[in-house]
Amino acid sequence: MGACHATASFPFQADVFPFGFLLRIKSNHRGVIEIARETWSCFAPEFSAQPLELHFIVSEANAALCKPGTPPDAVFRAQNNLLVAVADAHNSALCDLRAGFGFAHLSETAVLDKNYLRYTFLEAIAYTLLDAQHVVAVHAACVAKNGSGFLLFGESGAGKSSLAYACARQGWTYISDDCAFLLRRASGRVATGNPRTFRFRPAASTLFPEVKGPVSLRNGKHTIEIESAALPSIKTAAECTVNHVIFLNRCVQPDLRPLLRPVSQQECWRRISQQNAWPAELCIEAEREDVLKSLLGARALQLNYAHCAQAIEALDELAYT
Repeated sequence: MGACHATASFPFQADVFPFGFLLRIKSNHRGVIEIARETWSCFAPEFSAQPLELHFIVSEANAALCKPGTPPDAVFRAQNNLLVAVADAHNSALCDLRAGFGFAHLSETAVLDKNYLRYTFLEAIAYTLLDAQHVVAVHAACVAKNGSGFLLFGESGAGKSSLAYACARQGWTYISDDCAFLLRRASGRVATGNPRTFRFRPAASTLFPEVKGPVSLRNGKHTIEIESAALPSIKTAAECTVNHVIFLNRCVQPDLRPLLRPVSQQECWRRISQQNAWPAELCIEAEREDVLKSLLGARALQLNYAHCAQAIEALDELAYT
């Protein structure tokens, strides 16, 4: 029977505030703390909720046992209040969703791959705990203009990230590129995100020449990550009030004029309610459903478009109406 590592010392600690909520990170490896601070540096404390806590135990001994190259993506499974994430024998995590606590046991190989650590464990676990406790994640980009917030929904390949960036290039405020979070227990329809980075598919470089850099795997997809601060004249914000819900339908016809058509509340609900259900034992589904239903008070439309410029022209009109 191998060692269970039931006890560990954590000489490195930090308090970070993703979306304004206190998350306490403890680790025996300085690199975990540095990446956590970098990831959520744009957020300040905003809420007085019970802190979430994550422990990262990094084993140098496991580095020699790991196969060369990046470890695989983690597989997530949940029952009752427990969630487990397993990448391989040397990289896994367990979370208590009800208590807001989790720990990961990782190889140093995984920690030294900054993008892998962030995507697969740090962000994935933190956002999972936040989603169970304080927010509702939706697969949508988020931008704002003239005080009006837009959630851009769409299937993979619909152009959420590209359109969000195209809007930001034209003076819009950027909040999130492919996943936004709705605050629970908030007055109004408040969406938040992490505007620190843009994440693109490599094909985006054909639309935006400045999009270039190393390609890494994120959730099994090739991704270029660029910090917002490195891009010229990009305005960012951590949150906005959602006034418009836009369902993107990118078409192949190059001469297609953008077409906005109203989406009924029934159809809007059918599209936005397809979120992953948490175990019933957590008793959070009613509150989460209420948050999603609040989006029915926003103006819902489908946008058919072929080019980002056409889409922005249509969205600009909405921002001033």
